[in-house]
Amino acid sequence: MRWVLRVILAAVFVLSALSKLMPASIDQFELYVFSFGFFSLDCSYILARLCIGAELVLALLLFVGWFPRITRLASLGLLILFSLFLCYAVLIGRDDSCQCFGQLMDINPAQSLLKNAVLVALLLVYFKGATKAGSRRAWKVVVSSVAAALLMAAPFVVSVPDNWGFGPQQIRYDEAVFADATAPDGVLRSLGVGEGRKLVAFVTPKCPYCKLARQRIDAIADRNHIGKKNIIYIEPQTISTELFLAISHGSRPLVMLLDGQTVKATYHSRNIDEKEITEFLIY
Repeated sequence: MRWVLRVILAAVFVLSALSKLMPASIDQFELYVFSFGFFSLDCSYILARLCIGAELVLALLLFVGWFPRITRLASLGLLILFSLFLCYAVLIGRDDSCQCFGQLMDINPAQSLLKNAVLVALLLVYFKGATKAGSRRAWKVVVSSVAAALLMAAPFVVSVPDNWGFGPQQIRYDEAVFADATAPDGVLRSLGVGEGRKLVAFVTPKCPYCKLARQRIDAIADRNHIGKKNIIYIEPQTISTELFLAISHGSRPLVMLLDGQTVKATYHSRNIDEKEITEFLIY
């Protein structure tokens, strides 16, 4: 009976980890961590993957049944840590998905707390009577250590953090058409583009990369108290499809930092730089 419970618990941790590691899910999990304002965007990329790696390591320890004392302390400790975080989310009124199961299952912090309580109860039942340290043969220690290191590294390999995989780069756009559109009598000037320091993003409604860029930009603005008047989103219907495509050459999203009509930096959805944007817009 205990081995069945052990496999079930391991499976829950694996499901939780793998569901968050899916391409769309990892982006939302990073944003969820970032949205609380405790960590920078770059740090949130790393923390999200460390959480996933920790779940995979716990799943391994539970599945093989080695080192019960270490496994008990680590699993209960991780669940308590996650639960404290969820309690804070509940206290501040967050009721959006906590991303515990990524895009696979939409549960809010209160529901996730209930799930954690059930897991803690199951863990206590499983570990009841398992007070001995168990065998710590050298080969078990070596195998477990290597496997744990590989599992902690796996999320970083499967989904390389954006701040590791992407750096500054010039995103293509038509400079001449953009200059005309931001001239005093241009179409974009009537929207405030070309006046003062602005972040301008050319996006389309159904583009998933545009959605990600908007989420990241809005989260950066909220965390760093950047006024929304300094951020302008431009969609094809805002100006015209022809002008939109002429400026962007079809690149979506096209994110710009503008000082007047001068383009200081350009980004796509993956290389958005929180520090650079914040320092540019808060001056």
